[in-house]
Amino acid sequence: MDSQQNFSFGVLKEDEAWSLFKKMAGDYIEGSEFKWVAREVAKECAGLPVSIVTVARALRNKRLFEWKDALEQLRRPSSTNFKDIQPTAYKAIELSYVKLEGDELKNIFLLIGYTAIASIDDLLMFGMGLGLFQGIKRMEAARARVQTLVHKLKASCMLLDDMTSGNEDYFSMHDVVRDVAISIASRELNVFTAVDDVVDREWSEASAMKLYTSIVLPDVKTNVLPEVLECPQLKLFHIRVDRESSTLAISDNFFSRMTQVRVIDLTCMNLLSLPSSLGLLTNLQTLCLYYCKLQDTSVVGDLKNLEILCLRGCDITQLAVQVGQLTQLKLLDLRNCFFLKVIPPNVLSKLSRLEELYIGGDSFNKWEVEVVDGVKNASLDELKHLPNLTSLELQIKDVDTLPRGLFFKKLERFRIHIGGWLWRAVQKSCREFRLKLNTKICLKDGLIVQLQGIEDLELSGLLEQDVNYLVNELAKAGSSQLKHLSVLGLRAPAPNPTESERHKELTNNMRLNGIIVEDNINISKALFLEKVALPKLETLYLSSINIERIWQNQVAAMSCGIQNLKRLILFNCWNLTCLFTSSIISSFVGLQCLEICECPVLKEIIVIDQEESKNNIVMFPKLQYLKIRDLRKLTSFCTGDLHIEFPFLKELQILRCPEFLFNNKRAAHELTKKMFPTLEGLRVDAKHMATICQLPEDFICKLKCLEIMFDGSTTTSSLDFLQRFHTIKILHIAGGQYSVAYSVFEKVENGMKAIISEVNKCYRLKHILKQDPSSIMENLEWLEVIQFDNLANLVPSLTSFRNLTTLMLWRCKGLRNVLTSSTAKTLVRLRRMSIGSCHRVAEIVADDDEGDKDNAAAANDEIVFSELKELELRSLNDLTSFYSGINYAFKFPSLDVLTVSFCPNMRIFSGGELSTPVLRKVLHEDFVRDCWDIKERWIWEHDLNTTIQMLYLQNKVRIRLVID
Repeated sequence: MDSQQNFSFGVLKEDEAWSLFKKMAGDYIEGSEFKWVAREVAKECAGLPVSIVTVARALRNKRLFEWKDALEQLRRPSSTNFKDIQPTAYKAIELSYVKLEGDELKNIFLLIGYTAIASIDDLLMFGMGLGLFQGIKRMEAARARVQTLVHKLKASCMLLDDMTSGNEDYFSMHDVVRDVAISIASRELNVFTAVDDVVDREWSEASAMKLYTSIVLPDVKTNVLPEVLECPQLKLFHIRVDRESSTLAISDNFFSRMTQVRVIDLTCMNLLSLPSSLGLLTNLQTLCLYYCKLQDTSVVGDLKNLEILCLRGCDITQLAVQVGQLTQLKLLDLRNCFFLKVIPPNVLSKLSRLEELYIGGDSFNKWEVEVVDGVKNASLDELKHLPNLTSLELQIKDVDTLPRGLFFKKLERFRIHIGGWLWRAVQKSCREFRLKLNTKICLKDGLIVQLQGIEDLELSGLLEQDVNYLVNELAKAGSSQLKHLSVLGLRAPAPNPTESERHKELTNNMRLNGIIVEDNINISKALFLEKVALPKLETLYLSSINIERIWQNQVAAMSCGIQNLKRLILFNCWNLTCLFTSSIISSFVGLQCLEICECPVLKEIIVIDQEESKNNIVMFPKLQYLKIRDLRKLTSFCTGDLHIEFPFLKELQILRCPEFLFNNKRAAHELTKKMFPTLEGLRVDAKHMATICQLPEDFICKLKCLEIMFDGSTTTSSLDFLQRFHTIKILHIAGGQYSVAYSVFEKVENGMKAIISEVNKCYRLKHILKQDPSSIMENLEWLEVIQFDNLANLVPSLTSFRNLTTLMLWRCKGLRNVLTSSTAKTLVRLRRMSIGSCHRVAEIVADDDEGDKDNAAAANDEIVFSELKELELRSLNDLTSFYSGINYAFKFPSLDVLTVSFCPNMRIFSGGELSTPVLRKVLHEDFVRDCWDIKERWIWEHDLNTTIQMLYLQNKVRIRLVID
């Protein structure tokens, strides 16, 4: 789908507009009979991208007379009040709405627009409640219809993919498109949507209120609701409260005169109990209470015709017994009810028509736990009394409460977590099963009875017998739908007698429970044999599995669907000796991510088959991410005469692989041009930098992110080798485990962001740069140095920081001076400076060693931090001033936030002339006496120097009192 996430609202040039229009409508419009009318339609869109995209998609593959009719509609004057919408955009989007096929699609579009619905789940609940899906009664059929309609709206560019979540079940709508949808819904369906100030006026128009079919009140902040709302034709009522500032309350009689309402949605409301008048709504089909504060929900028992009840995120502690009276209920949503501790017995079992049940998202998991006076919570056995259940979301903490044969074959959608799993916010598939085993249960207990239907399977805590059983089951039944498979064994083979005894005890316990019936079961040297069929497998994650290879041979690999595999992750597979053979490597045509960590005997990534000698070129055509870490015996990608190419690799990590060497038999230009021609991110140990620095300039210019990991064996004394990497966007020098994600640096547009952290163990590293001047520093936008104790001076005295916007120095115990006056003069773009826990720093700006001594007469010279807005000085024990000399006048025209805390010896800010026209207060922190709390206070006395002097005197008095 080529719909876009956002449309800019700028105006395109005519040629740009036509190019976009053709892309959206199709190249067929270049034909002689279409071209002239298509050109005219494109011109009517006035260069507005949102108009061009929606109109072009609406007319895609339409006949000539439909194009002509559309042109007439766009040219026709409109009497609509456009408010903040450009008339051209309004008419274009309205035309796209008219071109939507069928009333059902149009109604769904309008519903999404005026309610701001953004998910398949919400659209399903609202649409079913309003009866928008003709002839559909079952939830699963309705869900399929909703997904189809959303797909059509995306294809028409009336909806967009939601790029923030990356989940296909979510979507978004352009603000301008939404405004048009609200306008049309208001005109055609009598929908009312407004904010606080408009609502007050509307309530007084009683005659108008009686005509509304939907009322939507988003982000309500004040108590705007009347005692009773008389809306006899109302079908939908939706209110979303601003939780932080709202005082909204609903009276007990509020719902008494909206007897035809079918959908009610109350979001983020503070309700002790639901209004009693809610129970009068006999036509109510859908009740959604999102993230509401609730204590009593018993009134829902009166809603005999209710089909959908959503309590997602509510802080209820107990599910009301009266829920069991909702015999028509088809969907019950209890996700994210973090405080839900009690589900009374025989409530769920009475909901015989229930089709969808959701109790996930770290919600209720105390099945069969005794709650009071011998009464236990509901049992999982109750789910067996729900014959219509097709969708289930469930979290089971205690595996022992799991009844046999619970998960029946008719589940179309499920997400079941058994054991102590953390609930993941993003669901990768609609059939997900996660199981954490213990000593009392294993795979032979029949937990996986619907193996063929699972799409995402994760098994943890497996013994060797469990792995063998899993492979046997896969060989017997196959799993035609499995897309994601994670197999996690015990952490490592028994390294000592204690662990051996534990392993023996686990095995004995399993035998005593009748779980293992065969003795002397051995894992094959290969995990997957020829009989295992996984044709749709996309992700394979193996951890702590005792195998020598993954696939027995090429036939087994093809049977496992390696041609579709996108992600392969291996961790702590302690006997793995072979990952790929040269005979099967060409089959990994879809692999995008490869991670290999802590496999101690693996010597090479690719092993050449003895019979394979025809082709000495190996290519990973789609691999974008490659990570190899903690592989003690790895020497190279391949030791034989094999040329490996990664034509689309974006990120490469090679860490703590002491024996690994780049193949130096070939020239450096060949290594980069053919092996890594598109590499953007590189993370390596410092020992590889000598090789990296020899690489050609065109390779280095393509790099956007460089991370270098130092350790105690590092012999370099400075980072001058970084001069070659002046075009890098992201630079990270680290001595610990800390890794920087690309997303952290997305804000850096033109220059470089550099972080140097945790290099204390690198005793010989004492300088960032020795050479002066430095081109890399001139390109720097962000410099952050953390835990660099051997650093004496930040940079050479003549270094220029003309593009630096942020400077942060923390826990650099050996640092004495931060900046020289020459360097300080170049900080014309600096906006934030933060210096903390650098205990030897005596002043932030120091005079140049030679220049200022020879030019002491230049006492009126200026240093201007023209853009500096925030300055933080914290825990600097030896700091006496920002600048102690008198040679320079310091000006801070933009400084409005200054923090000076725990700097006991700072007596003055600057010895020379000082200007801070915007600054009116200084933030100071103190430890509260007799406890470890920190108290903040704002201080100001005449000017900055006087304020610092006052702080110094107050601190001396405080120290004297403590001593006394």
